[in-house]
Parts: sequence; structure tokens; C-alpha cells
Amino acid sequence: MELRRLKAEDYDALLGLLNGVFTRHNGREQDFEKMLPKMCVPDDAHMGKHFGIFEEGQLVSCIGVYPLDGVVAGENIRFATMGNIATHIDHTGKGYMSKLIDVALQELKDLQVDAARLGGNRFRYNRYGFESCGQALYFTFQKGTLAARFPNAGEITFVKIDPKDTQALAFCCGLYNENAIAVTRSVQDCYAVMTAWEHIPYLCLQGGEPVGYLCADESGMDVAEVFGVDLKRFTDILCRWQKEKETTVCFALQPHNKEYIRRFAAVSDVMKVQSPSHFKVYNWEKVIGAFLKLKASYLELTKDELVLQIEDYGAVRIFVDENGAGCEKTDRAPRLSLTGLEAARFLFGPLAPEDVVAQALDVNWFPLPLSWNGQDRV
Repeated sequence: MELRRLKAEDYDALLGLLNGVFTRHNGREQDFEKMLPKMCVPDDAHMGKHFGIFEEGQLVSCIGVYPLDGVVAGENIRFATMGNIATHIDHTGKGYMSKLIDVALQELKDLQVDAARLGGNRFRYNRYGFESCGQALYFTFQKGTLAARFPNAGEITFVKIDPKDTQALAFCCGLYNENAIAVTRSVQDCYAVMTAWEHIPYLCLQGGEPVGYLCADESGMDVAEVFGVDLKRFTDILCRWQKEKETTVCFALQPHNKEYIRRFAAVSDVMKVQSPSHFKVYNWEKVIGAFLKLKASYLELTKDELVLQIEDYGAVRIFVDENGAGCEKTDRAPRLSLTGLEAARFLFGPLAPEDVVAQALDVNWFPLPLSWNGQDRV
């Protein structure tokens, strides 16, 4: 048995393992080159984000760690996704996943990430410090209902984006990067991100001028990303998209998009609030501070402070005062002591804090608006 970081020469073996394992698991053919084009590049830089276990020279188990530098309310945050975890069926039950997860967790520390995320079974990853938390809001409009509820929507033309159209990609990249929670994208990788999971990107034009973009699956129903230059254009885009595709339309909003949420929550056919991922926070004061600052940008927060002890980390002072909102490490005695899993749920939801701890707090800070909604599609 050999465990090592992958190289360019391992590209075909990695894709073969992932496609085989996930085809069996999902019951339908999988093609990772189409599903995750940003990840699937046969060079050392991209393959080096993966670790694998080999038996007799054959790759039989793998895991990926993908660092994603981003910005939250103007604060630089280093996120990472841990994923694409797979073991060949003939080699399960040998403890390979535990070995690879240990290596991946060390990689996250070496990369000095502030927070990491993954999908999958909640309790499988609880023991590694990942918890289901954060919020994402999902909206569904049945066929024809968007136009009925927004009868004054303006005309929109949808133009499929060509991977060589750098002007269109620069517009989309710039619009995305303006979001209050965003993994920093470049024009060079924007197309690969927007076409992940076999979605198709469209530039949205009004009067011949770009006013937004939309990425959707072939049916038009699953809208993975949609951005407009303002709420009116955002609404126009969705209304005209549904009219053109004649289908049910589903899309998500992040919890800080309050004006958008208020508009669509009032009239959607189906609305759900749920955790977008399992998260593990490494730099608690930085992550709490950034998301508290974000919440303070759209809500007047109670001026107060809370000293919170987080098991295996230490105490942090969370505060809102006349100078703003923030979080810092402290040696002061805590008012509240929580495990890391409890702290994730308490601070970030999707539950209300009183559903996590039976202790009243006279502040309106929580849950903080941690979300994900794709964020570079890995």
C-alpha cells in the first residue's frame, strides 16, 4: 500500500476511479470531466490537490482538498472544499478513507484555511469536526407562475456564452465578485466554474446591453447561478427565463440578500431553508468577525459583547459597539462554553441559537449569514 499526493500522470486513474465509484453509487453514468472542469486538468498543480492510495501500482482510493480564497464583507477568508472521496468497491473496509481524511485534515492545516466544507453523511464527518450549519434559501416557481406574479417584467435576451468570449466572461466574473460572499474568480477560470455539473452559462441582455448572467441545466429548471445588476433585472431575468423554457424554475439565495429574499419569499410556490454544507471552522475569530460584520451591513445589531469558550480552541470575545462589529481571542472568563459542533450550530444556524443552547441572549446577532450556494462548484 502506497499513500501519496497525485501527479499529472495520475489523471486518467483518478478520473477512472471517480467515475466508476460515483456511477455505481448514483445509479447513473458520471463524467467528472464534464461535471467539474475546473478540477479536471491533467497537470501537477490540479492533480496535486488530490491524495491517493495505491495497491500494486493501481489507484484504489482518493480524496481532494481544494483551497478557495474568498471575500466576506470585505474581509479576506481562505475557504477550502474537501471532497471527491472515493474507494474502489474491491478495496472498501480496509480503513483507507480514515487514512486519507487524516492526510486531508493535515493539508487543511498546512494551507492555513480559515474554514473548510464538504458534503456527504453528517455523522460520518462529525467526528472530524465538520457540522451541518449555515443557511441557504431555495425557491421554486411552478411553470408560468413567475410571469403571473411579476407581470411587468422587462424583455431579456439570453445568449449562450462562448468560452472564448472574454468580454462576456469578464462581465460575469466582475458581477459575481461583487457579491458580499464570494470565492475570488478570475476571467480565466470563470467559464469552467459556470459550466460545472453540466450547466450552461448565458449572458442576459436588455436593450442589447448585459444586465446579468444565468447558469442552468439543459432543461432550464435548475438555475445554479443567477445574477443581475440590480433586483429589477434579476427579476426580469428569471421571469423571461421561465417563459422561454416553459418549465418549473428552482434557484437559491444567500441569507444576506434580504431585499431579494423578501421579494421572492412572498410569492414563491415552494420555499426551503436548510444547511448548505458541513463546515469545519479553524480560525473562529476571523470567520465570526467577518460574518458578524456582514450581518451588521444590513441589520442594526444590539450593542453588547459575548465571551464564548470553544472546546479545544479557546475563548473569543464577540462584540458590537459604537466602532463596529468584530471578534477577537481573549483570556476573559466565558459566559458560555460550547463544543466545536455546538458552536457551529449556535453561531451559524440554520437553527435559532435557542434551539442549540438553553440560555437566553439579549442580542440579535445569530445566526450569522454563513452560506455557500455553489461557490466555485467544487
